[in-house]
Amino acid sequence: MIATAAKGFANRAAEYETGRPEYPEALLGDLPLAGARAVLDLGAGTGKFTRVLAAHVAARTGGPAPRLYAVEPVREMAARLAALDLPVGLLDGTAEAIPLADGAVDLVCCAQSFHWFDYEPAAAEIHRVLAPGGHLALIWNLRDERVPWVAALTQLFDHHAGGTRRYATGAWRQVLGDPRFRLVRQSRHEFHHRMPRSGVYDRVLSTSFIAAMAPAEQAAVRAQVDRLMADHPEILASGSVEFPYVCELHLLQRVG
Repeated sequence: MIATAAKGFANRAAEYETGRPEYPEALLGDLPLAGARAVLDLGAGTGKFTRVLAAHVAARTGGPAPRLYAVEPVREMAARLAALDLPVGLLDGTAEAIPLADGAVDLVCCAQSFHWFDYEPAAAEIHRVLAPGGHLALIWNLRDERVPWVAALTQLFDHHAGGTRRYATGAWRQVLGDPRFRLVRQSRHEFHHRMPRSGVYDRVLSTSFIAAMAPAEQAAVRAQVDRLMADHPEILASGSVEFPYVCELHLLQRVG
């Protein structure tokens, strides 16, 4: 993870927790959890995906539940994950140096994180810790830009992004052509994240490159968000914000 992103996420871990959505339950049905011995949530952040995964595993019947692990290198985010007191082994590591033995897990999940990794060392580590035939799940909650006000918000993000690593740049797609992995499934699930007006600010401020800005720059961004909401009164038409998302999954299998 680049230093600017780590700084931003450290500065705005609280806003990340309140402004970012969790993950739809339907996604869990697309993951190869049956028979898995161990699952790793890599780049777990504040535990947005970890808690959904843990709840799903706990509710399953028939067969032993897999052991769950999580790795999150940003201390402030890892502290929030630890405070959830989930039945998850929280490990001190990074995507490029995963503190697990060779073949230790059957599934590695990267929820909203894979685009931050240094690709080659991370791909090698993921391949190493996956058991033969194991799977890599790349998961993103994407803003649904078919909605006009969400498209306008994306334009605001794009204006400030610079050269930041993001899903939108597409650099992460090199894994789809990596001979160490083969694509076995893709899926998309639409959902809404309900939040108060303040949640829109938290969603914006939790974005790494905005979270790393100086306070005066963040205030200017907040003013831009105010103007956007004034231009799109439908955002608060119901009294709260229904932020539309599409959860996207790319499931790959370890080769070799």
